[in-house]
Amino acid sequence: MPKSKRDYFIAQSEDEALSMRPYCGTCEIQLNEDYYCENCKHQCLCTHVKCEDNESYGLMDTLIKKNERFQKFTIEILKKPPNK
Repeated sequence: MPKSKRDYFIAQSEDEALSMRPYCGTCEIQLNEDYYCENCKHQCLCTHVKCEDNESYGLMDTLIKKNERFQKFTIEILKKPPNK
């Protein structure tokens, strides 16, 4: 199966710490710790982070700026639907 989308993490803040779950960009399924997608048989590389809130975005932004290992990462904040 050809690769069509970037693999990514979903990040959220929990007690001022960052929790990140990896996902396959092609299948949109959550990955195990080895980042291997059983569905499309692809070894995923997650370097994009989708943050669930402003706090997780801030934590990830700081991590990217202060830690050389994360400098190739990109981040975005997920938009939540307005309350009705």
